[in-house]
Amino acid sequence: MIVEMAGRPAAHLTVSLEKHIGVLKQVTDIETHSIKVSVPQEIPAPEGKTVSKDEVMFSAFAEADIETESFARLTQTMFDFMPSSVEVIEPSKITMDFTDATDLLNNISGRLHRYDEFAKIAGQKMQHMNAQLIKAKEILDAKNIEIAELKKGIKKKTPAKKAVEKKPTKKKTVKKKSEKKKPVSKI
Repeated sequence: MIVEMAGRPAAHLTVSLEKHIGVLKQVTDIETHSIKVSVPQEIPAPEGKTVSKDEVMFSAFAEADIETESFARLTQTMFDFMPSSVEVIEPSKITMDFTDATDLLNNISGRLHRYDEFAKIAGQKMQHMNAQLIKAKEILDAKNIEIAELKKGIKKKTPAKKAVEKKPTKKKTVKKKSEKKKPVSKI
């Protein structure tokens, strides 16, 4: 099977891919014959778009040669590792009894229902977020109009003032009643 990943930086992508596919070696009912991880390759930017060095994305793949006891176990592995490609080398014919077929189909059906549930929840959350964004935009637009009207009103009402240089004024000191001089009596 071939498992592909994309991400950045390239070194992190390699570590993540090796960690993800390396789990196969720890699974007791799967025999792992070999795992080869490719060198990350830069993904070209979309036409007409420039991408900074920090935004460059990389792609890498791992090829794993594995052996499982049954076709059902192979399908479980496909769900666990989500490979982009699988090639069954042997046996040339696969047979299964009705209980294995039923188990396999129920497993696939259950996973599809869960994926469908996640997709529906995500869709509802996106609709809710879009509605909130529309409300926020309406509020911002209204506030921008209000601010523009206030600015127009300020410009109309306040005539331009000429800069007049003010002369410093002398401060007058005022004495409080209690501070008036009291006559001093001599004895």
